[in-house]
Amino acid sequence: MKKRVVILGAGVTGLSAAYRLSQSPECEVHVLEKEMEVGGLCRSFNEGEFTLDLGPHKFYSNVPGVTEAMCEVMGEEFLLRDKTQKLFMCGKYFSFPLSLTEMITRFSPLKSIKILFSFGLQAIKTRVSSQPDKTYRDFVVNKFGRALYEQIFQPMARKMFGNPEKLDRRLAEVRISSPGLVAVIKQVLFSKKVDRTVSAPEFHYPRKGFGRIPSRLMEKAKANGVHFHLGVKVTKIEQSQGRVSGVWLSSDTGKTEFISCDQLIYTIPMQAIAELMPDLPAEVRQAARFVKFRHTVVYYFLLKAKSVLPAMWVFYPESRFRFGRLSEMTKFSPEVAPEGYTALMADFTCTGDDPEWSMNDDELGKHLLAQLKPLKLFSEDQIVKCFSKRFKNIYPVYELGYEERVNKLRSLETSFENLYFVGRLGDFNYNNSDQCFDMGFSVANHILERGKWPKNGKRSDQKDLRSIVLWIEL
Repeated sequence: MKKRVVILGAGVTGLSAAYRLSQSPECEVHVLEKEMEVGGLCRSFNEGEFTLDLGPHKFYSNVPGVTEAMCEVMGEEFLLRDKTQKLFMCGKYFSFPLSLTEMITRFSPLKSIKILFSFGLQAIKTRVSSQPDKTYRDFVVNKFGRALYEQIFQPMARKMFGNPEKLDRRLAEVRISSPGLVAVIKQVLFSKKVDRTVSAPEFHYPRKGFGRIPSRLMEKAKANGVHFHLGVKVTKIEQSQGRVSGVWLSSDTGKTEFISCDQLIYTIPMQAIAELMPDLPAEVRQAARFVKFRHTVVYYFLLKAKSVLPAMWVFYPESRFRFGRLSEMTKFSPEVAPEGYTALMADFTCTGDDPEWSMNDDELGKHLLAQLKPLKLFSEDQIVKCFSKRFKNIYPVYELGYEERVNKLRSLETSFENLYFVGRLGDFNYNNSDQCFDMGFSVANHILERGKWPKNGKRSDQKDLRSIVLWIEL
């Protein structure tokens, strides 16, 4: 008999696992997805003659074999693109990651002196009395000094995740790509090589939008016999004798169905497990209540213009901008918009209580246009169409104490030997698409080969299996 594997969620992690498992005759694979399309936030959509992503995406990996495997999946659809990214502060564009030369020459002399003095003072303090980092603020101040923290990192963190003094240091570890000013100075003075773990100079991108990656994974998995159940809602996970025995699902028509399983790969939001398994211990259910995500909004301006940004994407840390980043689709591929047109995306995170979340598209558009106007990127008469896409519970929030709560949920992998939390949402882990691809393959290989699987939250140091790269660009 074949081993039946059920996968909850058809994002890149779930699709990668399904594709890898589909290559084995031992497995019967079922993928359950609440949307009618696969890909999660990595999918693309069409708006007239435009192909648009749900925010800017790129594919690059330091994990051995991942890029090669994805190139094999994508074939000639993959373009190799030179990466361009910038930071906008004090009315000027800077390279990103911030270079030492620009920091000295492009800031005002007073600000440059303040940043360098602050860093030097902090370096002395750290050497004299080193205290362990507890918060996001601690980590950044100890690495860069207070002045640079207050200039860039504090407003950006507050905008994206909340109060930096209430955020765990782990967030800074996985979201800040620079290893610190000392390493930057050494890089400038003694090395001409680019540190590819900090900022790779190129990446891959599909000609017709990033959504072609999940589409191709689905096509290949389906051709190998994987069963896709789209537009269904998982209502309950059944358990029996220390194992997950199957899942109940329902469709929009009200039809219910039970699918038994030998293995369950869980890639949907981690905290939802408490609703799907109502008999869990009280402490696990309590932990699920405090595992937090932030919503994300992407606002699109379709423009009759050739190009509007000086780079593929630009970060805006200053609090006067509600958005944290602008990106331009046609810089990723010229085939995603009609000739003479481009698409600008403004994206930001928020909570359900933030006013922007409840604004309609017209209100939000006017709100953002007022902030965009001083940048002089385009005029209002160039706008062909503008609208938003909004997504609940996308960005994990690493608040102080989050790890203990998350590990209580991860302990279910020990309680139920055939349950696996993987992916950004399922594992509550900041993964880029390449890491999601790698995690999908890793969990599939584990199921096929019955190798060792990391339990109780030991994710980042299990490089032989999970291959998680910690330095992820902001």
